[in-house]
Amino acid sequence: MTERVYLHVGAPKSGTTYLQAVLEQNRDRLASAGVLVVGTEHLDRVHAAMVVRQDPRLEALPDRAAGAWSRLVEQIRAWPGASAILSYELFAGASAEQVTAALRDLDGLETHVVITARDLGTAMPSAWQERLKFALTTPLETWKPAGSRAEWGWRAMDPAGVARRWGASLPPERVHIVTVPRERGGDVLWHRFAAACGLTVPGLDLRTEQVNESLGLVAAELLRRVNKAVRAPIVGNREQALWLRDTLAHGVLVHLGREPIGITEAQHADAAERARAAALALTGAGYDVQGDLDDLVATRPEARTPSEAGDGELLEAAVETIVRLLLELRERTHERDQAQQDPGSRLTSLRRGAVRRVAAPVTDRRVERLQERVAELEAQVAEDRTLHLRVAELSDVVTELLLPATLARGRVTAAALRRYRGESL
Repeated sequence: MTERVYLHVGAPKSGTTYLQAVLEQNRDRLASAGVLVVGTEHLDRVHAAMVVRQDPRLEALPDRAAGAWSRLVEQIRAWPGASAILSYELFAGASAEQVTAALRDLDGLETHVVITARDLGTAMPSAWQERLKFALTTPLETWKPAGSRAEWGWRAMDPAGVARRWGASLPPERVHIVTVPRERGGDVLWHRFAAACGLTVPGLDLRTEQVNESLGLVAAELLRRVNKAVRAPIVGNREQALWLRDTLAHGVLVHLGREPIGITEAQHADAAERARAAALALTGAGYDVQGDLDDLVATRPEARTPSEAGDGELLEAAVETIVRLLLELRERTHERDQAQQDPGSRLTSLRRGAVRRVAAPVTDRRVERLQERVAELEAQVAEDRTLHLRVAELSDVVTELLLPATLARGRVTAAALRRYRGESL
């Protein structure tokens, strides 16, 4: 039976996608070492967090969603290994009462809470972007990380507040703060996270496909303006997720530049004060800190804010967006026409099209990696071929200069060398 469970509850936009990818691709190796990666489907973790937070949007979802938390708890309790890790960032927004109810379901287990946290200054525009994907129309310059969508506000991003709610009933040594290093790349974040979760499993594959779903400044401002014009039926969380987030933002706008997004002086001052207060609170509470609390210090990117995007830039981005959407519409129409000509293959055609659209960015990156690997292997083959040629040349020299032709008969073998040694030395 499971002895320990590590709840990685957030915060959002703090390297959680990367950490979850490493956990997922090493699921079998971790299981062999007695560590369960909780939840075989990501959607179950999403729904479980909604259950814990008593999210009213659950009412519009299939009945199965309401049982997600209970199913994950059952998986944890049924696991025969020593520990389990449940990672999903939007648990962070739960209230103190909701946390108490969730931890009560884990009574009898040694429960740990893990909180990843980052520079609170750069976290603000990241959170604003996520809200844009769900029809936000407020300009960044006047937006505050608060309100009804608490999962993208200070409530979830401030590590001190999250630790206070999730760690209220736990010994401080079971509350782990993992800071995101300022220097991106490498595997420093993973090793900090692994230390917090007591993971000492060797041989894990830490290579992941980095899918950057962040919008550039112009694309983000374009989406905000589109949101102002969007009407029914693109309303409600599910419609917005399908059309604004998946189709427009992730399908098109993420490819239109990577210009960073700045924040105002007032927003930076707010983030800086929250970071200072958080570092003091976390230090005073005596939590286990993996990393450096200075990583939380708010910085202000040297970048424009979205309102500074010019009309010419927005027009250019809008034209490119229309072109890409036209090509997508053409492809889908072609698939539909093929399916109508061959009704038996309709489902297969639709599935292939959906898979191709979703997997295209990842597939392209994998092709690039494979091409690089092929180049490396070709270079190695060329090097080996050169070495073999040199060995062959040396063999010919030995045969010609040291051994009589009648002795070696043109070949340098062990038997020939022994015979030559016996007769000539």
